[in-house]
Amino acid sequence: MEKCSFNEWSINETLLQSYRSIFISSQSFLLAVGAIVSGKSRATLYGIGALSLLMILAIWVPVVRSRHLIVDYHKYGSKLPKVDQLKLCTVEQYVKKRKLRKEANVLLAIESNWRGTRVKLDALMPALISSVWLALLIYEACSV
Repeated sequence: MEKCSFNEWSINETLLQSYRSIFISSQSFLLAVGAIVSGKSRATLYGIGALSLLMILAIWVPVVRSRHLIVDYHKYGSKLPKVDQLKLCTVEQYVKKRKLRKEANVLLAIESNWRGTRVKLDALMPALISSVWLALLIYEACSV
């Protein structure tokens, strides 16, 4: 049995795209609600802001990061001969253990798991949305 397959890559790529869409949509909605209640209900704004920042830091970033590592594992692993696939660590180890991931990336011929699109969608997007939230919350706290 192959450790990595095109089918696994395709499934996980679809999941990654879905997760990104869900997080971006939900944050857009929450930011719109936050902007509407700004100046009207500090408690509501602070609650929504705290929930949104928690969602970004505790759910969005780790979930998307794990999924994009799983995508890499299957995408590049599926191109390897079966004999080389057997040399790979498990997908769970690839996600959780940096040292094993670095060793696997040599075999997979991956220089970095952070490529241009991922930097923009998986790092900059949550950072920018967090910055907008912080600006809105600070503005609300400073307004009298």
